Amino acid sequence: MIKYSVAIYGSSTRENFDKYSDKDILIVAETFEELKVCRLEYENQGFSISAYTYSKLNFMSQNGSLFVDHLVKESKILFDSHKQLEIILKNHKSKKPGLKQFQDNKNYFKLLKFVPNFDKGFGWFCDCAYVGIRNYLILKSAERGNLNFSYLILLDELKNDNLITDKEIEILRELRVIKRNYREKIDDQLPSKNYTLDIIKIFIKLNLVKDIKIKDKIEFQQFVKSSILNIDLDHYQKLRLIEIYYYINGEEDIKIEKIICNPQFYASLFKKEKYVLNIIKKISKPEKHHPTVAKRNC
Repeated sequence: MIKYSVAIYGSSTRENFDKYSDKDILIVAETFEELKVCRLEYENQGFSISAYTYSKLNFMSQNGSLFVDHLVKESKILFDSHKQLEIILKNHKSKKPGLKQFQDNKNYFKLLKFVPNFDKGFGWFCDCAYVGIRNYLILKSAERGNLNFSYLILLDELKNDNLITDKEIEILRELRVIKRNYREKIDDQLPSKNYTLDIIKIFIKLNLVKDIKIKDKIEFQQFVKSSILNIDLDHYQKLRLIEIYYYINGEEDIKIEKIICNPQFYASLFKKEKYVLNIIKKISKPEKHHPTVAKRNC
């Protein structure tokens, strides 16, 4: 019998949950193979799945993971074999983020060195930008001892710091809507080039990036090919580059769509150089007959 735990967390547990909120769910099991079995029940229900083994989640807790802080503050356990998840959360001790966590967040923005110059590319950029700035604001909140995880509340904290204008705060609020449109493939409501440039200006002002340039599709594909094996990029960054490389190509593939829709679950596979190169090869030289991929939520 599989031992596993399931919990909802984040936006799903807040009073301000709305149609733009993520449906976050946590699955924890003994082994990676058991996680694959457990997640099948939830992946087609529109959930954003985070999946860990008990040993990995416990290791994260012992090292002061802010994600575990998030679970402690904003999670509701739905099922818990032998109360293993409850024990991990009960024993968790919060720690203020260290220099390495801030440096890791700074390094994340290397992903956004360039923006592909087409509507889907602007959507991809804004989605990645949302992930980066939300994580940055969570770190700043934790540094103050606040431990807030709601994007809207985090923006209020940023506003109180008087680092950017009210107009810029409203632009950042819109990122949440754009993230939802991009992930749900509402392609007629993707951001404009001008909005993307406004986001870039704000990121430069906050010292998150030095510069970001907009490139045509061919130039951006060359950037992806040269960057995908860069040891300075982590597995998640490489997955996101594969994602936009796939969208630039314009061919549909069920297996690659599945990976894109579950970035947290599949990111670890991007440790393997051969795995990454095989995906690039498959996208670059698609088969003639691809099955149609139905529009669905990721």
